[in-house]
Amino acid sequence: MKPQRVNGRGSAAVADRQGRRTGRVGPSVSVRVHRSGGWTIFEVEGEVDIQALPLMGDLVGSDAPRVVFDLHGVTFMDARGLGMMVAIQRRALASGVRVRLAAPSRSVRRVLMLTGCDPVFETFESLREAVSAPVGPAPEPAS
Repeated sequence: MKPQRVNGRGSAAVADRQGRRTGRVGPSVSVRVHRSGGWTIFEVEGEVDIQALPLMGDLVGSDAPRVVFDLHGVTFMDARGLGMMVAIQRRALASGVRVRLAAPSRSVRRVLMLTGCDPVFETFESLREAVSAPVGPAPEPAS
């Protein structure tokens, strides 16, 4: 199954990518897209790795000035997944789009902490906090 392009139009959209990993067949990542209070929310579940790159890279467009990645359902994130998130953050900041992370899972927090990338992102404990917190000055892009 090819990834579905999701542009955030409508009340909700879902994109899945079928993948094979260590002999297992099934979706490696799924993303549900919806809007709340002026934010476009990407609810990510599964593994954020090289198989997720084509899907995730296509999601953040210029029509979404405020984006939240809800990462509570992420079971695995590798260096390429993190690199993709940093690239999305850079691209977003360059075009005036705000990006926040909500409820990162333990595995995501660990990768962020071990790589020193945790200060790169505005991170919130819950989705509710992420969409309701005031929007202050944009964070500095990662170097």
